[in-house]
Amino acid sequence: MVSLFGAACGSGSGADEATEVADANGTVRMVMAPDPVWKWLESEGIKQEMEQQAGMQVITSSSWDEFGVYAGGHADVISAATYEVPDLEEATGDPATIFGRYNGDRSVLAVGANSPAQNLCDLEGKKIATYTAVSITLIWGMYAQKFCGTDLRAGGGDYELIVTDVQNLSSLVARGDADACLCLPDFAIPDLMSGAVRPVYDGMSAAQMYAEHFAVDKAATTHPQTNVFVARKAWVEKNPEEAQFLIALWDRGITKWQEHRDEIIAAYPEDFAVRSEEEAAFLRDWLDTRYDWFAPTAQLDQEWVAEETRLFDLMKETGFMDEDAPPTSFTIVESGPIAS
Repeated sequence: MVSLFGAACGSGSGADEATEVADANGTVRMVMAPDPVWKWLESEGIKQEMEQQAGMQVITSSSWDEFGVYAGGHADVISAATYEVPDLEEATGDPATIFGRYNGDRSVLAVGANSPAQNLCDLEGKKIATYTAVSITLIWGMYAQKFCGTDLRAGGGDYELIVTDVQNLSSLVARGDADACLCLPDFAIPDLMSGAVRPVYDGMSAAQMYAEHFAVDKAATTHPQTNVFVARKAWVEKNPEEAQFLIALWDRGITKWQEHRDEIIAAYPEDFAVRSEEEAAFLRDWLDTRYDWFAPTAQLDQEWVAEETRLFDLMKETGFMDEDAPPTSFTIVESGPIAS
């Protein structure tokens, strides 16, 4: 059972008419960045057991370019940032819908140890490294526009954006080849531990920044999401049981993360860029004392959707979304038994 909220957002010429989709016949094609919780579900046999019970199958591929794979028509479902969905729709011409959640935006703005910069405004005209021109760069671009009146985006004129591999961001700053980075803390552990890079804004993640400045509930740090589950709206409408199964499976994964977090980190250190027990301890402390980016559940509810939807007002206000763009679609997939 599903319920739809809003209409698809997008300015592409085909955004008001969905491409015809086939019946999934119990198979979900999904692509996302390498993920340790997904690996845990597979290694513990949980995924296989749930697939067998439901008579369904999730076929996955791993890529840091989920956007491109989806736009190319090679996946039914991807994980993407909420604020990427308007661009996804424009790129494909197909209305999309968000039907699950997973990770809040954990990115931080970090500078070199000797940098005097305290915020984005102090970095105007400087080199800022990021791993993508979309995703986390969009939300920090909104903050730059809102807080400083500056343009931080690909092709913008107020900062020099350097796009490189996620693993290299903090080291560029540590070496002095970039002035700052939009870093994922787990991929910057050695430089954060040594003090070679320093997070600004008191180390707040993009999600914590959002809660502090824009959210109705200041304690709601699961907004905005860098990993929501997105599909073409027509796919979810035609395949509600497959959508329900995928979210139920991921909800099980989140439960396992809550129960076995330290074991999962130890089992898949490469997915957290952890190379030693000291680095693992640093990561555990970051999760405990700074920010745990995993959502409490993969399921959506009306209250959560209402808060996440407020993000699009900020996008419009800062010029990252057309003022007359219609609301983005969210699909609440009801929890319940999966038919086999």
